[in-house]
Amino acid sequence: MKKKILQLHIMVLALASLLGVSCNDWLDVKPKTQEEATSLYSTLDGFKSALAGCYIGLCRSELYGCELTYGMVGVLGQEWASGDLLSSSYSAYSYLSNYNYEQSVSKAIIDNVWDKMYESIANINTLIEYTDKKKDVLGHYYGVVRGEALALRAYVHFDLLRLFASYDFATDAKPGIPYVKEARPAVMPALTPIKFVEYVLEDLNEAIELLKEDPIYTGEDVTGIDNGYLANRNFHLNYYAALGLKARVCLYANQITEAHDAAYEVVSAQQSRGLFPWVKTEDLTTTEINLRDRTFSTEHLFAFNAMKLEEYIKGYFREVSSPLMERILPGELYEPDDYRMMLYETYSGKANVLTKFWQMESVYVVGKGRIKPKRDRMPGIRIAEMYYILAETLKDSNIGEAANFLNTLRANRGLQELGNVDKEGLQQELEKEYYREFIGEGQVFFYHKRKNTKMIANAHAVYELPMPDDEIDLGQREIEE
Repeated sequence: MKKKILQLHIMVLALASLLGVSCNDWLDVKPKTQEEATSLYSTLDGFKSALAGCYIGLCRSELYGCELTYGMVGVLGQEWASGDLLSSSYSAYSYLSNYNYEQSVSKAIIDNVWDKMYESIANINTLIEYTDKKKDVLGHYYGVVRGEALALRAYVHFDLLRLFASYDFATDAKPGIPYVKEARPAVMPALTPIKFVEYVLEDLNEAIELLKEDPIYTGEDVTGIDNGYLANRNFHLNYYAALGLKARVCLYANQITEAHDAAYEVVSAQQSRGLFPWVKTEDLTTTEINLRDRTFSTEHLFAFNAMKLEEYIKGYFREVSSPLMERILPGELYEPDDYRMMLYETYSGKANVLTKFWQMESVYVVGKGRIKPKRDRMPGIRIAEMYYILAETLKDSNIGEAANFLNTLRANRGLQELGNVDKEGLQQELEKEYYREFIGEGQVFFYHKRKNTKMIANAHAVYELPMPDDEIDLGQREIEE
């Protein structure tokens, strides 16, 4: 019997609340009434706390602190070949590595990602709503706070699209997931990917305009101002991070010109103003291994300030009998002299253990005193990706210029230039680069989905995760028998 789906609406179980969080741990400050929310947003500090809470809420282990980076999404990207978390054939990650989404243990992780992401969106939406209600409270912070919030809403929605919707940008594609712009619980229509991306870009374009007040864009000296709130822009979706996200979104949606232009503006800022400088060789190769800049922090357009990252990674890469080990051994993937090989060490008797996210305490260095390493950083968008986007968007029209951008990246990883390369060869090299550069950061799976490639260990990858049963049941799915 043929069934025709006439309409699908998805009930988003959103919390019309907001997390107000300290820097070191989270507190749930959930306004239960309009009066409480109004009180929270009656001061500039209230807005700052609310925005910090939105960021920190995304750092939890269910989201970018684990599952959306080296955890679930890393497993789906076939990044890991072995480890305690994969050893049991009945473990969640074992099921996920085979794209079995219906087992209760794997389904629980997927459902949790959906729920927590839409909870975060509700929190962000509350903040956005009050930026206009209390514009006078924000004063000259209005552009920065509202711009960041809009960019953050776009960021979270876009990753939901990449996880839970098909990669189909035809006008008649099936509806995927909703784009939610209100904090209150509501039944929102599912959108096709092309329409969904329109909403993402609407938020990003408004954010980019507002963030022209961002000190990172204006060049304003904010040293010592406001306890560093306006200075630590790499931990915020700043002007260039919003541009970088736009480049990522446009490439995913096959909007080649727009992707190129956004990425080019970011790269131009690096080359002309020294923003997001390449990590120093000595910061990667230092014999003081606890001080190695393992995530290339200077290159972050945006990073999550994941204060609990050390706690989260222990069961994956440290203090575990068998840490997660990569499917492609570093010696097979990296060229000799590649600085990124410094991110692999021998641990607990096992060679080639990824140490990218190891969290180190301060170290005493003779002649320099006690030095605090670059820690608590989970990369969200990096300058390297902008070079990859430029190479990919130029490969059909100007292979020489495309290769130049890739070679610039290679030079800053200790490698020789690629010789003559055609567009197919360049794309193959980019595929390797996504793995070399973004291992453990959640981008490998999304690359494969966008290119519809066969995965390393499984030729039958399922790129569309199922939404929770409750979301389907509580929606308005009308089926004609």
